[in-house]
Amino acid sequence: MRAPRAQWFRWFVPGTALLGVLFVVALWRGGLLGLPAPPKDVDAASAGLVDLAGLKARASRLERAAASGGDFDPAIALAGRGLARVRSGDLEGGLKQMRAGLALAPRDLVIGNAFRMAVFDLRRAAFADTAGRMTLAATVPAVIEHEPFATFEALRRDHPCREVTLQLGLARVDELLLNPALEIQAPSSVESVSLFTSLLREDPSYVPALYGRGLNYLHRPLRLVWPEARKAAPDAASHDIGLCVAIGRRIGGATPRLVATLALTLGDAYAKEGHSERARSWWQVAQNTSRDSSIVASARRRFEWRDENVLDQLEAELERNRLDLDHPLSDLSVMWR
Repeated sequence: MRAPRAQWFRWFVPGTALLGVLFVVALWRGGLLGLPAPPKDVDAASAGLVDLAGLKARASRLERAAASGGDFDPAIALAGRGLARVRSGDLEGGLKQMRAGLALAPRDLVIGNAFRMAVFDLRRAAFADTAGRMTLAATVPAVIEHEPFATFEALRRDHPCREVTLQLGLARVDELLLNPALEIQAPSSVESVSLFTSLLREDPSYVPALYGRGLNYLHRPLRLVWPEARKAAPDAASHDIGLCVAIGRRIGGATPRLVATLALTLGDAYAKEGHSERARSWWQVAQNTSRDSSIVASARRRFEWRDENVLDQLEAELERNRLDLDHPLSDLSVMWR
């Protein structure tokens, strides 16, 4: 005997949703969308994905140290007190303390990112205050005129490690985000890619460098020739970001937000390279993986794009992302938020 229509419908709707979730899990775990193969010997250490939960906890401790002035870890304590002084307006003293914290823990991504983002906010405020000034340089306080490059270059000489080189590459991305002029953006992007590539020669599975380089390729203007000695492959963005996804799938441990962010970005890369159906599959993965409202809304906007104007819509979306300086693309905290 056939079930009443109402009973069948009540089963069908949640059943369809469950199938959708299972399909997304299959895509993520099974690599059904043509992901690059990660190196066989990749592990969390080589990928730079050790203890993401620990990084999140460390970031929380840094904020508490900025509020209370103390922590059992001397590097966190110094960086936290320095961050508090920067926020209160003591730029010179605050940045000096943050540098002291970095010197104690040069490989610490949380402290390095906090220092770079503090300088980013200061430079952003300075660049925004250009009205009535004779030159742009006049708006930048001397204490940050050469930052964060001076700090990370000195740290790189004294403590050469991939984490410091990564921060230098991301600092070039910061410059790209803060300066709309093409003559600033182009060399900043090229130098950033060069630094990330130097890291990947040593550690081909280092996910933060792969993601940083992939974002550079993705955000380069579609209809402008980007000055570079050696042109990137047409699928450079999807390769680097896809490898991040493949490595993350192999290692595990990423937050749903990070998984969704990578999936959304990989979809954008495929869309820019002309693979709209594959792009939509990854946008679907992003939408179904995270409950973050901004990611869900971003995915839904993309589903409204028609094939004939997807590139124009994507360029506009990427431009909005670059201009969202409250959430800079270069902020490493996406790894542990």
